[in-house]
Amino acid sequence: MLPVNEPIAQGEQTVLPYSLLEQLVERASARFIMNECVCRRQENCQSHPIDLGCIFLGEGAARIHPSLGRLGDVDEARHHLERGKQTGLYPLVAHTVLDAFTLGIPYKHMLTVCFCCECCCLVQRGLRKGPAALLKAIQPLPGLRIFVTDQCSACGDCIEVCPVGAISLNSHTAQINPQCKGCGICLKACLNGAIQMEMDGKTELWSAFSQRIRGYADISSQ
Repeated sequence: MLPVNEPIAQGEQTVLPYSLLEQLVERASARFIMNECVCRRQENCQSHPIDLGCIFLGEGAARIHPSLGRLGDVDEARHHLERGKQTGLYPLVAHTVLDAFTLGIPYKHMLTVCFCCECCCLVQRGLRKGPAALLKAIQPLPGLRIFVTDQCSACGDCIEVCPVGAISLNSHTAQINPQCKGCGICLKACLNGAIQMEMDGKTELWSAFSQRIRGYADISSQ
């Protein structure tokens, strides 16, 4: 039953730096790599590879029908992550009832690592255009900081790739505003290496993130 004319609460989703995402993949009890991105297949995407699908983590991943993809080891999952990185797609960690229901897997024992693109994904499009509720639901990782150094040449490449429009030019340098979600796409786009990422207390950050993940789902091999 759905309430009428009432807001429906949804869990926060987090853009995760690759260094922490690799740890999440390593510690998962299972990793299932989807054959293709459903969104890009539906939209007949011409900009990004259709065969770069989601990764599902946890016990639930081991129950996904093999016709949809394959179970992979840690190295295979890392290779898949690297493909996403090289293609310019950032990983979004999500935990949704819809995924679990559609695939017939236990909701409390799965996570999705999605590599959607702005041209095909409603969530990605919404990051630029709203609604405000969607922008609020996508949260940067606490303790993560992305900043511009004095090597910036004000070329504007980072402005074009930012999925949330969080970068502007100010006094002949790029400036990142609080709307930033910490995806890190701008780092790769900057040919001068003028944009950098820092994680305050990486060990503590991982611990806090792991605790937050366990509040949603248990995907650990332990």
